[in-house]
Amino acid sequence: MDKSGENIESLVDQRKFLLQSLRDLDDEFKAGDLDLDDYNSLRSDYVARTAQVIKQIESPEPTSSTSSTGETIESAGRFRQTIITLLVVLIVATGAGWLVASQSGQRLAGQSLSGGIEDSTASLLSRARATNFVDPQAAIELYSQVLGLDPDNVEALTYRAWLLALIARGAGNEIKQLAFLSASSDLERAIKLDANYPDAHCFLGIIRFRLAGDAVGSREQLTICQSQDPPAEVKSFVDSIIAEVDAAIAG
Repeated sequence: MDKSGENIESLVDQRKFLLQSLRDLDDEFKAGDLDLDDYNSLRSDYVARTAQVIKQIESPEPTSSTSSTGETIESAGRFRQTIITLLVVLIVATGAGWLVASQSGQRLAGQSLSGGIEDSTASLLSRARATNFVDPQAAIELYSQVLGLDPDNVEALTYRAWLLALIARGAGNEIKQLAFLSASSDLERAIKLDANYPDAHCFLGIIRFRLAGDAVGSREQLTICQSQDPPAEVKSFVDSIIAEVDAAIAG
């Protein structure tokens, strides 16, 4: 095996270890074996390291060969690398959100925001809503700014996670898995903060099915979503997937 092959094998081993570590970390936190500060710090570190390892694995040396469509493999590789880099940036940003929030002085439960912060978050949320499906990366950055001011903002947590999951759908399995871990963590936090916010249940149900293949877990969240009368635009996403989820469970 040449040096390049040895390096790839080492990176693959690191990827396996880090992805398993993320799963174990989430399990420990859910079981109450880790406090929030330790979870935030460890998860941010694991997400950043995993994303960088995946980026290295999926960054082959460019070549100038021509494909059957006439497009050079080099240009196709550059496009693929652009997508991977974008996802890595977004995943690392969302994974680091908890740590940034705690370092910036997270407000205590029940503590009201100042008028200035309320005005800022309202303005940022308005811009993010207008940008959601026009420029998802810009919308994610806006939602992250909201969370920097108000770490408990349920709408920002929910829609940042949803946009990240949408962008990741066309990526490789490893990126999708990492995106799922990041997005589901934000959605589960949103649900913990406000169990009556239907959008978070709806989106968690969809990504459990689309990114993790968990039909049973998906149906659980989609049922809650339907019972809470979600907005029409969110309900349309749910209606389009429920038949697939039910067929997967029945099959």
